[in-house]
Order: sequence, then structure tokens, then C-alpha cells
Amino acid sequence: MQPKKQIFSHGLLMVLTCGGALLLILVLPLLGLSKNLSTGIAFAVMIGLHLLMMRGHSGHNQEKLKGGSR
Repeated sequence: MQPKKQIFSHGLLMVLTCGGALLLILVLPLLGLSKNLSTGIAFAVMIGLHLLMMRGHSGHNQEKLKGGSR
């Protein structure tokens, strides 16, 4: 089982990632960009941030292989 701090930080990162993309969808058209372009930018940012977050998941499997806590 993961410590609560790790679960909270992962959940917080998920909310910030998705919330930030939604905020971009709302704010970029106000700055003069078309809705299609702002939506595309927001999706690209959201996918990129999710890929960056997945980098930390490889450590979970390493702990199990080394006999760490489950």
C-alpha cells in the first residue's frame, strides 16, 4: 500500500493537470485564439503533462522486485 503522501500528491497532480488544461480551454479564446486552436493546445498540454507524470510510476515496480513493502 502506498503512503498517503504519495497518493495525495498523485491525486493533486492529476487535478492540476486536468484543471490546467480546462483552464486553457477557457482562457485562450479570451486572448484571441480560435476555439479549435485553444482546444488543441490544451489537449497537447494535458497529454504532455500526463506523460511526464507517468515517469514516476516505474519506481513502484522496482520496489516490489527488490522486496520492498507491498
